[in-house]
Amino acid sequence: MATDQRRPHHRHVELAQKVLDIAIERGMSPGERLAEQAIASLCNVSRTPVRKAFQILADRGLLTADSEGGYVLAADPVAITRLDDAEGGEAEADLSGAILRDLAAGRIPEIQTVAALQRRYAVSRLAVQNALIKLSEDNLAERGAGQQWVLKQFAVSAEAAVKSYEYRLVMEPMALTLPDFKRDTSALMSLRQSMLLLKGMDEFNFDRRLFERTDLDFHMLVARGCGNPFVAEALASHHRRRRALPQVVHINNYRLMQSNIEHMQILEQIERGQMELAANLMRVHIQLSQTQKPRIAGRGVPPAFKLVSR
Repeated sequence: MATDQRRPHHRHVELAQKVLDIAIERGMSPGERLAEQAIASLCNVSRTPVRKAFQILADRGLLTADSEGGYVLAADPVAITRLDDAEGGEAEADLSGAILRDLAAGRIPEIQTVAALQRRYAVSRLAVQNALIKLSEDNLAERGAGQQWVLKQFAVSAEAAVKSYEYRLVMEPMALTLPDFKRDTSALMSLRQSMLLLKGMDEFNFDRRLFERTDLDFHMLVARGCGNPFVAEALASHHRRRRALPQVVHINNYRLMQSNIEHMQILEQIERGQMELAANLMRVHIQLSQTQKPRIAGRGVPPAFKLVSR
């Protein structure tokens, strides 16, 4: 019982991971100070949960206390394995997913209140508040006037997946060819190790959770490496949003295995400094992803690119 009481709340673990994501996106290095108020503003939370998140990171040896107060990075955030909280968050994720599914199906309007969602889903006020905070962190909801919350219906509309791929098809290849793109050697090596692990698996023991983490880390690497903070912020926000959306189409393990191979091909060209080739491969990767969606399935895949991607 005592162990359960000492376990960090899953919301604080998620916030701790977000702190690391911010440090990565801003290219921070060990020894740099984390500003409590700045993190609170970026995450749209008060200072209290930020302090909890900092403590979680400090307990894991990722931050150290600063003599002048606050904390400084004790490790390279790029090389840190993503934090997991297997014990908590499932119910909250289920509620967030239910809200998004109902929004997409037109069963609920985009303007909502906590009380209205409480009644619809028969859950506690705290559960709804946590779900809405999670959606806001993923840029899928925002506070409205008074007690209102505005759910972003456009992000879950019938056209959302198509428009998302159109956006990525423009932005991600471009990010790879920006003049200030920086290749992060340690991040590339860490990603390659995860991809090699996945490559060694077959369809029956393929680790989908490891793939999801590696997939996100790969696309985040492209975002933060581009050298343009506006592009980096826009891409990172988009990737967080698409990862939070419920998956409409099931993608089988074989397809994920092929997607991992495509990631490795792009990664290899980034390591070699062949950025135009990496951009071309990224373009194919995204185009192949589109062919898996019902709206455009059947248009066919060019014979030269028979890998199936996510």
